[in-house]
Amino acid sequence: MADQTRLEAWWRASLERNEGEDHAMDTATYTQLVARFSIPLTTVELFLSRQPRLQLWTQGHLVHAVGMEHGRPMSCIALFPQQFQVLEEPPDDDDVDVRILWGPTGTSKSVVLIIKGHFLLRKGCGTVFVLQTSDDGAAAAYLVGHQVRETAGQGAGSVQLVNMAGVRVRSEEGKNKVQAWVEELFQHAQTHGRVHILADEAECDVIAEIYRALTKRHIRFTLWAAGVMLDVPADMERYVRYLTQPLRNPPAVVREVEQADDMKKGTVPAYTRPPVSAPCDGPPVLTVDHYDEYRGDRQGHEGLFTWRCARCGELVADMLRDLRVGCDDNAPHGQGGLTYSDVFVLGAMNCDTDITDDHLTSPAPFIRGLESRGVPTRKVAHNDTAAVRQLAEMTSGPTQRAAGRGRDEAVTVANQGTVWGLERHVVVYLDSVYDGVFGDGDANRTGRLRSMSRSTAQVIWVKVVRT
Repeated sequence: MADQTRLEAWWRASLERNEGEDHAMDTATYTQLVARFSIPLTTVELFLSRQPRLQLWTQGHLVHAVGMEHGRPMSCIALFPQQFQVLEEPPDDDDVDVRILWGPTGTSKSVVLIIKGHFLLRKGCGTVFVLQTSDDGAAAAYLVGHQVRETAGQGAGSVQLVNMAGVRVRSEEGKNKVQAWVEELFQHAQTHGRVHILADEAECDVIAEIYRALTKRHIRFTLWAAGVMLDVPADMERYVRYLTQPLRNPPAVVREVEQADDMKKGTVPAYTRPPVSAPCDGPPVLTVDHYDEYRGDRQGHEGLFTWRCARCGELVADMLRDLRVGCDDNAPHGQGGLTYSDVFVLGAMNCDTDITDDHLTSPAPFIRGLESRGVPTRKVAHNDTAAVRQLAEMTSGPTQRAAGRGRDEAVTVANQGTVWGLERHVVVYLDSVYDGVFGDGDANRTGRLRSMSRSTAQVIWVKVVRT
């Protein structure tokens, strides 16, 4: 009985029928009854004083601890009531179950989609369709599909990925593609009675077109979508649910993300205070200064862009070494260290396979700087579907991390849009000069929202310094 008022009303009615009060029913006993019979069940863990305190040898162990919860990735943390309310809320109609999850980065929108997909499969729905509606949504679609299937323990056929990226629904070609897929869904519904669709990092125009087409064909359907920047049409506004309490990022990272232009302008909903305080503020943002080519003393830096500078790569490698990234030593009480796979290097550079190393948008010089200090790298191209899928499906639990040490361990270097929807303990953000040589850096425009928000613990910001 999730509604405590119903339980209280029942108890008071019982007392009236018995013509007296129950003196054994004190406040503490009543609270225990509510907790015992409420759904979902609540687990409370107590940290006893006789247990040894957590000991951290280095800042690197601190970064790792911030990104973990009891030895597990932070994605395993408990949800807040805000998320449970969305999951427990009944649909408006027996035939149509639609929810649009809207909120800033790191507020568990993807997690809620995964839980919804898990519930659907466990109820025997047969197949969940995971929809990709944008080029930058590939990693998020792979992640949701993989997690739904693995969480529910179902076979490969239980989740089907559908690519609608690049579809322009205002064009005749785009409308025809949507209609063709809806006809396939109609045939599916004829056999299974209902269709179930999840869409992360969604484009609202595509979602709206699919919603209208499904409704027009009188198909019974579930459609749950999530996004950070959404333009929700009027006929779907009633389905919007806001998720605004940060779960992924510690406060130090949240404060940086809040300074993004899109959050200041209201394009992205603002964060709200979570019901409980964060376990710690998180490590402060570290910075590396890149001196631009108009400065007299550049101190070994080269190029206009941070990713075209080998010196910046060397300095970042030194910082990663200070954080004990890739080291085999462990802190006391099983608190392990960071691996190279815990690190993203992100920015507005181009890592596609058709870009040569001497191109202005290629991060080849920065990568050379990292590798000269012994840091292995993995460049993931936006147009490399297999690599993006593998990146999205990588596990980061302590057992897999320990087994994965070696040649497969590498720092991931990618365009910030390629990993949209994924997260890592450490994010190295390469700032860029936007709007010309004397313009502002790109951090406020895209970097804070698209790159820094991927971090669950530590941000390293490579900043352009001008004279």
